[in-house]
Amino acid sequence: MKKIILSIALVAGLTTLSNAQDATMAKTEKKQQKKDQTPEERAKNGANWAEKKLGLNATQKSDWEVAALKRIMANQPIREKLKGSTTPEERKGLRDQAKANNDAFEATVNGFLTPEQKTKFETIKKNKHDAHKAKVKAGKAKEDAIEEDIEG
Repeated sequence: MKKIILSIALVAGLTTLSNAQDATMAKTEKKQQKKDQTPEERAKNGANWAEKKLGLNATQKSDWEVAALKRIMANQPIREKLKGSTTPEERKGLRDQAKANNDAFEATVNGFLTPEQKTKFETIKKNKHDAHKAKVKAGKAKEDAIEEDIEG
């Protein structure tokens, strides 16, 4: 009887481990697929996201896609330069350029969004920003704890 129960527990544990591994693999594959997308596909996916989240009409969706493609194309060479070896001053300049491109995108988008859609968009951006800050802060806290362990 004990052997049967242990066997069942072992199978259940292995199944759970396998499912977790599959989920991790799926997440990794999804990230890779996203990286492999063309700029046009990325812009289209962004427009689809905005349509769902903000309730864009067909014209707004089309305008979003055009603005997104423009931003993606402008930021692509900047991202490539950032991957290479750059000085801190160069990196700051490149980040400033990317921020200017993103600001231009947002100005364009805000030009055709309704007031309600603008509010939703701002809320989504704020929530993403806050989540990112929390993640960075958590990572920094973890880093500090590791340093304390090493020093202590």
